[in-house]
This record gives sequence, structure tokens and C-alpha cells, in this order.
Amino acid sequence: MVDPRVIHSITIEMCTGFLLLAGIAVISKLAADTWLRRLRGHVARFDRWAENVSRFAEPASYFALTAGVLATFVSMVTGSLAWPFEDLVNSPTVHNKVLTTAASQALFIGAVVLRSRYKAAIWSTRVTSLGYSLTILTGVALMTLQNSIAGHLAGKGSLLDDVLHSLSINSHNIWVFPEVASLVILVAFPLAALAIFLGLRAAGRRLGSAVAA
Repeated sequence: MVDPRVIHSITIEMCTGFLLLAGIAVISKLAADTWLRRLRGHVARFDRWAENVSRFAEPASYFALTAGVLATFVSMVTGSLAWPFEDLVNSPTVHNKVLTTAASQALFIGAVVLRSRYKAAIWSTRVTSLGYSLTILTGVALMTLQNSIAGHLAGKGSLLDDVLHSLSINSHNIWVFPEVASLVILVAFPLAALAIFLGLRAAGRRLGSAVAA
């Protein structure tokens, strides 16, 4: 019989890979769009590259984000089966892993909702594209932290320990973030959703005025 921890490790790699791909694709899309808005015409070859990156990075980020969210739910199930129930209930490190996973998953789900609602138009303005991107990249940062905590659960430690210690972050505490950071995480998605809504509405009004003129 296969060790449940092995299966859990596989599902973690799957969701981590998809969500990292989403983050990389979002950064690539931002960089390409920035070039096309500000530097188009300076270097023809870079213009072509930026157009291709912008065209393919957007659907790639959406696919990877959706797949990553689904894979994370699978990873939650395999994780619950990988350790005895008593360990899950009594371990502060497990509690911390659950909390950080819930926070990152909330941001990723929020990003999927935003992209599903506004489709590719979410990239039509700098404000909306930046809000959407920051939502995803904040989720990626939290995912990196939760994987660091998972390394301690598996008895392997984490390559990020020195960095976390320098930032006074103790992954063994019940809640790893200071109060201010926790508040920012809590309101990040609603603020991003509001910014995107207002930005797209303003863009729609400008477009309507231009057509009417």
C-alpha cells in the first residue's frame, strides 16, 4: 500500500507547480503589457515578443490558476489522510499550515472569480491588471510560506528558514503573521475586487464617451 504521505507530496507538487506557473505567467503578462504601453516602437523585435507573450500568458495564467486551486483542494484531502487525527488537532504547526493554506486559497479563489467575471477585460487598464496580479502574487507568497511550514511537518526543514527568521517569522507559532499583515491579507481580495470594478467601470465610461463623440 502506498504511504499517504507520498500521495500528499505528489498533490502538493501539483498544486505548487500550477500556482507558480500562474504567478510567472502573470508577471510575464504585466511585463509584456508594460512594454507595449510605454515602449512600443523602440525595438521591433521586442514588440513582437511582447505581443506573443501578452497573447499566450493570459490564458496560461487563468488555466494554471484554476488547475492550481482544484489541485489544492485535492492536496487538502490527501493531507488530512497523511497524519493521525490527533496530530492534526494538537499540533500548532499543523494549525499554522491550515491557516496559511486557507489564506492563500481564498486569494486564489478570489482571483479565479474576478477573471471568470471580467474575463480578459481585467487586463484592459493598469489599475485592474495590477490589482488582479497583486491578488495572485500575494497568494503565491503565502503558498511559499505554507510549503515552508509543510517542510517542517515532513521533518525536512525548509530552505527559507534563515529568511523567515530574519523577518522574525516563526513557522511554529499558531499564527505566523503580525496583526497588521493579517489585516492586509483579510482585506486584500475585497479591495482588489473593488479597484477592478471601479477601474473597468471608468474604462467603460471613457469608451462610451469616445464612441458617442
